[in-house]
Amino acid sequence: MEHIQKTIDQANEKIRQLEVEIISHKRLVNQLCAFAKLEPQYADESLQPEGAAQLTVKRNSFFGQPLSTCVRGFLEMRGKAKLGPASLDEIFGALKTGGFDLEQISTKSDSEQKRGLAITLGKNSVMFIRLPNDDWGLVDWYPGYKDKRRKKVENGTGKEESTGDDTGGVSGSVEPEANPQEEPPTQ
Repeated sequence: MEHIQKTIDQANEKIRQLEVEIISHKRLVNQLCAFAKLEPQYADESLQPEGAAQLTVKRNSFFGQPLSTCVRGFLEMRGKAKLGPASLDEIFGALKTGGFDLEQISTKSDSEQKRGLAITLGKNSVMFIRLPNDDWGLVDWYPGYKDKRRKKVENGTGKEESTGDDTGGVSGSVEPEANPQEEPPTQ
């Protein structure tokens, strides 16, 4: 009986991995639609794994707050809901729903505001990290990445230092490590 449960668990994990892959492809299709100035083909609800906790940002909860505070708060809410990192579109949508004044970023179109948001997040590399799949997370979720960055700063060089692994410093794949203080991101 135990071996059957193990097989079921393995099959469910494979299903979860495939769902994440499908969602990634759906996001790509939506990004291509946005690039071509077409309506997205997939609704935001279909871009979440089945059974994932739904996150609701309260209206005007970000009003009058600094951008980094709002984004950090949103990502922390996602972490607590076990949703993990978020796409730029998800962060932008949460800021809009939460009443953040997006004209602080740009007075132009939504696409210019998203671009400005991405630039701002990229410049705040102490707090935010852009993952290989273009999602954004908190650096705190990835202690191994933080340790590599700390070595770079401690050495006083402006260059990435080899850490003895084969990823070539921080430019390789970022894998979350267990952090006893926070829940590791999912997805």
